[in-house]
Amino acid sequence: MQALIFLLCFSLFAAFSPAFGKEVSPPAPSSKPLAPGTQDRFVEGVDLPRKKPDAEPGKPADPMIQRVTEQICNLPSVTFVQRVPIETDNGCGFENVVAVTKVGLKSGDEISFPGPVMITCEFARVVADWIRQDVLPAARNELGMDVTGLLTGPGYQCRRRDNLPDGKLSEHALGKAVDVSGFRLANGDVISVMKDWPEPETAPGKFLRAVHAAACKRFTTVLGPDADPNHEAHFHLDTGCHGKDCTYLICQ
Repeated sequence: MQALIFLLCFSLFAAFSPAFGKEVSPPAPSSKPLAPGTQDRFVEGVDLPRKKPDAEPGKPADPMIQRVTEQICNLPSVTFVQRVPIETDNGCGFENVVAVTKVGLKSGDEISFPGPVMITCEFARVVADWIRQDVLPAARNELGMDVTGLLTGPGYQCRRRDNLPDGKLSEHALGKAVDVSGFRLANGDVISVMKDWPEPETAPGKFLRAVHAAACKRFTTVLGPDADPNHEAHFHLDTGCHGKDCTYLICQ
């Protein structure tokens, strides 16, 4: 009887124990929940580091680089450094800025300035043409030698006309003007506007009048000693707009 009871209990135990006769694996450790912020579905551009905004087609991302490279200045045989645009709160400034130090000649020689002349690329081209095509031939014709340098001002100056406290801005403030006070010759001599202009019959006087007259065909404004006392010591050259259609020329 006891054997029968034992057999019955054993059968019931086997029926309700699925793991009986099988190797029982240890329970798997409970998984830890994801850290806050990582349970959301992956979305490109959110979990990845933010990309820098793409530049507009054809434009560099850096605005300072953009403003320079948009207008690359082409001045063959001219020594210059291109600068970023000049901007001020009072109207002075301009784009396509170049700092010119030398103008090369076909002979390989160069005509130098005493320091960088800060002007627009377009104005620099006019100045270079005047030097090569007018100043150099006039020096050879009237003086029998070459010009090796121009004595100039800095070009850009943020000021009003004639340095007055009010009135219109000078073309110097817009990078479209330069003052020339003299010309250095190959022998070291200097032709001075202030000293040599009053002597029209001398070779230096004739040379100055020749380059002044030639300048009047290239620039829209040419002012010299005959214009007013403010210009007794230099030529003022600019390409400012005069008149409604910018065709009016001033040559004094």
